[in-house]
Amino acid sequence: MNYFLLFLTMSASAMITVGTRLYRSRTEGCADADALYNILVPASATLGWLILFLLDPSFDLGVLPYAVGYGAGYTCFTLGMLGALKNGPTSVTALVKQLALVGVSVFGFIFWDTPITVIAIVGLCLIVISLVLCLLKPEEEKGHRLGRWAFYALLITVGNAGCSIVQRYQQMAMNYGHKNAFMLLGVLTSTLVCLVIGLCGGRRDWGRAFCRGWHGPFLAGCSSAFANVCILVLIKRQMSSTVIYPGIAVGGLILTTLVSFFFFRERLRPLSWCGLAVGAVALVLLNL
Repeated sequence: MNYFLLFLTMSASAMITVGTRLYRSRTEGCADADALYNILVPASATLGWLILFLLDPSFDLGVLPYAVGYGAGYTCFTLGMLGALKNGPTSVTALVKQLALVGVSVFGFIFWDTPITVIAIVGLCLIVISLVLCLLKPEEEKGHRLGRWAFYALLITVGNAGCSIVQRYQQMAMNYGHKNAFMLLGVLTSTLVCLVIGLCGGRRDWGRAFCRGWHGPFLAGCSSAFANVCILVLIKRQMSSTVIYPGIAVGGLILTTLVSFFFFRERLRPLSWCGLAVGAVALVLLNL
């Protein structure tokens, strides 16, 4: 059952990327469409968590600081992705996003008493190699502002890893309870912050962007909510962090790459196929 849930989480992670791609392709030329996307994704996730909370309305005031921490991390990640993609190479930005989840496993070795084994170390190393092979492009990308990109890449790392870490601490601190209230308040916080930031921007063409591409952020937001439901269940079932987070990182990447190949007709380089193979081997090792 644990591995089936992990596969569902990988699939949901891939759907987040698919939703982003659909939105970008439909809203090209619309002013400030990225800001609207940053609002609609957490808003869609908020709707999903609201429904889950109403089905299980357990609440404790103790979730508030964790929810604020999660909301801050989610906002950092969202803004970091937007800023990094505008100032640096897309491939390396995607690499940083995936490696942040691997960093959670390293955090677990230090603070969560996760057992360190030779197989786990080898598996994590192969994960890094797999991500590099899949995401780094051979051609040199021009016109990047390294200083700004580094700042936004730091936001991605802190935000993505921070969300997973706060999520796990909340569940451990509250005996794996009140997860719906915690996530609802967390994504709601992120929605409000992104809304304020978006309204402070310049010229907007949100009406046209929404009509053209609303289904993209809706898919991404709902997939994000579903992925986090699965993660919280896996945490409650005490599945090892060395399996959960690297599995989501490389598994989601493999599924995204396959979807891009079969449905969006993107050509894959030989190195990308090698990366998928290495990633598959890494997942097997991490599950031994």
